[in-house]
Amino acid sequence: MKARAAILPLLKAGVSLGLLGVILASVDLRALWARLDADVALAGGAALLLLQVQAVGAAARWRLVLSVHEQVLPFTVTWRNVLLGLFGNQAMPSTIGGDALRVWNGWRLGLPLGLATRSLIVDRVFSFLGLILLCVLGLPVLAASADDPLVARGLLTLVLGGLGCLLVLLGLRWLPSALADRAAVRPLVALSGSAWRVLSSRRALPPVLGLMLLPHLIDITVVWLYALALGTDAAWTTIALVFPPAILTAAVPVSVAGWGLREGALVLGFGIVGLPADAALACSLLYGASAVVTGLIGGGVWALGDADGLAALRRARTEAAHLPTHDRPP
Repeated sequence: MKARAAILPLLKAGVSLGLLGVILASVDLRALWARLDADVALAGGAALLLLQVQAVGAAARWRLVLSVHEQVLPFTVTWRNVLLGLFGNQAMPSTIGGDALRVWNGWRLGLPLGLATRSLIVDRVFSFLGLILLCVLGLPVLAASADDPLVARGLLTLVLGGLGCLLVLLGLRWLPSALADRAAVRPLVALSGSAWRVLSSRRALPPVLGLMLLPHLIDITVVWLYALALGTDAAWTTIALVFPPAILTAAVPVSVAGWGLREGALVLGFGIVGLPADAALACSLLYGASAVVTGLIGGGVWALGDADGLAALRRARTEAAHLPTHDRPP
C-alpha cells in the first residue's frame, strides 16, 4: 500500500510532464513568449481577484449544504475551509488532496466526520453538475465545428459518463433495504440522501443552483481576460464553448491537478473555433499559475487564522492523512 501511495503521484507527474512536453514541442514558443506583456500582468491581477470571489461563492454553497443538515457554521469559517482546500489542491504537492484537508478541518471544527465528508462530496456534485450543464449547452456547436468526429464523440463520452455517475448517486436512495443496510453500501446511501435533502429544500436549492454555475462562469471569464490580453479577439461566448470541456477533461484523475490534460484539451478547443494554439497554451498555463497563486494565498490566510500560524499547514497535512474513525474530535 505504501509503495502504491508513493508510485501513484509519480505516475501522475509523469503524465503531466509528458503531455506538457508534447504540447510545448508542437507550438511556436517564440510567438507565445511575444504575447506576454503588461496587459497579461493586468489580466493576472484581475484573475486573482475573480478567483477570490470564486472562493467566496464556494464557501456560501457549502454553508447552504450544511444548513439543510441542521449544521450552521459562520461564513468566515466556511470561507477559510475553502481556502485550505485550494491550498491542498493547487499549492501543496501531496497524496493528500484539498478535499481531505477540508474534511479534516470540518471534523476539527466539530462536524461529525461522516457529515463533513458527505457535505463536501455533495457540494462537489453540484459544482460538477454545473460544469456538465455548460458542456451540454456547448456540445452541439462544438460538434458542428469540429472536423474530426472523434472530438465530439470523446466529449460526449465524458459528458454522458459524468451524467451517469450523478444518476447512479441519486438512484442509490431507492436501493432495497437488504442491500442498503450493508456496511459497504450504507455510506453511499447516506451520501445519496444528503444530495436529495438539498434537492428537496425550497430554501437552499435555488441559491445552490446559482452558485453551482458561478465558479465555472468565473473560470471562463479568467481565461477570456487572458485571451484578450494575449492579443486574440475571442468573444466570451467562444471561451464559454471551449473551456468547460477542458476543465471536464482535466478532472480525469490521471495527472497532477489536471496539468497537461487541461492544456491539451484547450489547444484542441481553440483549434476548433479558429484560435491559435500558442494562445491556448498560454491561457491554460496562466490560468493554472493563477490557481496556484490563489492556493498559496488561501493557505496563508487559513494558517494566519490558526493559533499555530504557518506550522498549522504541516499539521493539517499529517493529520488529514490519518483521520480517525470516530465522529467527533477529541
